[in-house]
Amino acid sequence: MKNLVVIVLAFGVLGCSGSKIAADSNTELNQWIESGTYAIESQWASPMPTSAFMAVANSNILGPGNNANRINLIGNPNHLRVYNDSIDVHLPFFGERFMGGGYNQNGSGIEFKAPIKNYTVSVAKGYYRVKFSAADRTESYNIVLNLYPNQTANIAVNSSQRAAIQYQGRIEAYDPDKTETESEK
Repeated sequence: MKNLVVIVLAFGVLGCSGSKIAADSNTELNQWIESGTYAIESQWASPMPTSAFMAVANSNILGPGNNANRINLIGNPNHLRVYNDSIDVHLPFFGERFMGGGYNQNGSGIEFKAPIKNYTVSVAKGYYRVKFSAADRTESYNIVLNLYPNQTANIAVNSSQRAAIQYQGRIEAYDPDKTETESEK
């Protein structure tokens, strides 16, 4: 019985220390985080289920295979790029907009390029948590990225004018010196 307790405690200690090791074990991810240059392409969107959005989602307007909790973005060009203390965001938005927008909007998504403010990185339970804020002409954003060793990422966007939304996708290297056409080849 005493040996069983020692074995259980040993696994418990190893399990607790393994979370930091998991985040540190991916050298590519470490390099991207340290350099502050990476890109995330989202495959799924998870809007906040407000009553107005649920009413629209229940009309089957989101397309087959999608629901109010999870919308497939595969094949839909999108990105969040961090580079040179700046951010370039082009993400589709599904959800409720509380104010703003104006007339003749080119798109209804979250689209802007801006300098990053309050950029912080921490390691939490085997993944990196990156927090920062940014603003365009009319809207401000608080963004939280959870970056995992298997190169998957979660993006949480809180806006001053829209309901919160989350995205799930893949993180990859990004070279801001390449032109757009070179990186898409």
